[in-house]
Amino acid sequence: MTLALGDIATPHHLATRAGRRALQDGGSAIDAALAAAAVLAVVYPHMNALGGDAQALVALPGGKVRAFSGAGAAALSASAAELGAPAASMPIHGVHPVTVPGLIGTWGALHAEAGRIPWAALFDEAITLAEGGVPVAAALGRDLAALHPRLALDPGMRSVFFDASGRVLQTGDLLRQPALAQSLQALARSGAREFYEGALGAAWVKGIRALGSHLRMADLESHRGEWLEPLTGRFGPLEVLTTPPLSQGHVLLQLIGAVEHLGLHSADPLGDAAPVLAHLCAATSAERDRVLGDPRHVRVDLHELLSGTHLAELVDAAARRTLRTPVLQPRPRPDGDTVAIVAMDKDGLAVTLIQSIFHAFGAGLLEPATGIVCQNRGAAFTLQDGPALLVGGRRPPTTLTPSLIRRNGRVEAALGCMGGKSQPQVLLQVLMRLLAGESPTRALAAPRWVVGSFGPSMETVVLAEGTVSEAARRRLAEAGLPMVIGDMRDDRVGHAQYVWRTGVDIASATDPRGDGAEHPEPRRLNSAI
Repeated sequence: MTLALGDIATPHHLATRAGRRALQDGGSAIDAALAAAAVLAVVYPHMNALGGDAQALVALPGGKVRAFSGAGAAALSASAAELGAPAASMPIHGVHPVTVPGLIGTWGALHAEAGRIPWAALFDEAITLAEGGVPVAAALGRDLAALHPRLALDPGMRSVFFDASGRVLQTGDLLRQPALAQSLQALARSGAREFYEGALGAAWVKGIRALGSHLRMADLESHRGEWLEPLTGRFGPLEVLTTPPLSQGHVLLQLIGAVEHLGLHSADPLGDAAPVLAHLCAATSAERDRVLGDPRHVRVDLHELLSGTHLAELVDAAARRTLRTPVLQPRPRPDGDTVAIVAMDKDGLAVTLIQSIFHAFGAGLLEPATGIVCQNRGAAFTLQDGPALLVGGRRPPTTLTPSLIRRNGRVEAALGCMGGKSQPQVLLQVLMRLLAGESPTRALAAPRWVVGSFGPSMETVVLAEGTVSEAARRRLAEAGLPMVIGDMRDDRVGHAQYVWRTGVDIASATDPRGDGAEHPEPRRLNSAI
């Protein structure tokens, strides 16, 4: 009997290759995802790094689904009062938004849960690429070109992303990261706790403390991710599973619940439903910012947020706002990046792993002794009273929204994307297209729009890709929200990844907006077992 070994999708073809090799070597979907994750930390350092965070959703072969929250906390000694007056904003770059990295701990927890091949073997390709070098990918080259004046301010960034003459690396140039290779080797030898309790973590802390960070080894030693129960919601014949707070997964469930209420689950996101959908996206995004915080310290009332009464209120408010508005001029690309990895194997294990440093290149700091780019997920804190107030030891709310799809009690697909606060909006549009009968490849490639991809004070702006037709732009304009037209394939509408099971076959599709595609069609890996 022919069965599928499994398959994986990522935003970079070298990461996908590493994941497929792990499957061919007898690894599980978890092993494939982790091998790919390590490579992504090398080839996509603008979007994720060892210094970042992660969220994951895992479907085990017996049918149980578990969510893992790997977010790290602010330094115990951090406080909002130290950073400015009550009207001040949380810094975006520099040491203050750097929180404890939870990514490495997430890798360790996932491998302990369902890894089959040795931990050290998962790092082989990443170490080789960091040591020997890898061509700068197109997406990385775009961000280096756009952000190099800021990156040049940090000695660590200059040492890695600029050549000896001071010129920033360009797409196709060779990127070498010897210090990062040594850090990966230390993790391969000693395990995930090497960062939280060993010499690797101590070196990283020493470097960022020299820049003024409050983080200490005690902050790293106290870090623990946690396994949680997933959130679930119905969408047509599908059951959508996602992660609970700290994650914004409840926003995805609000959106699919509201669309179900309207009977639009298989509608065209660029069709007549577009104005109402845009307002739903704006409303749920704004509400998330008002209510989401660290559930270890603040209460997030999911019962109320996901109640039928509240969803009906959201639908009613969206349906009443249909004034027209002019189209604005395009604005500069914002800093905001993440990677999604999805994998499934022949034994029924599936995983969606999302890892992030929040903004492109995170805090704009690279600790030189370890080669680790530092996240700025702490920029999601506020300095005003509220659920996301910066308090020492608390975790900032996260935008990461991993998802699984279950039908008739069986997980049949894993779905994830980057896109910051817009991740639930991207997932919604992909799901609507899938339910309308589009193939996964076409659903990921279809023109998209998002609301609020521009950052502070631009939360209600609609960004439509340049591939969106003139007729669809006119329909979106009926929402009465400011609108801008982006690039033909615009990163700001997210890179989505999809893997699915059909009978004994497992296949994958990757978003053309990333660097993950070596083949235009989904690739199947089959072997007699």
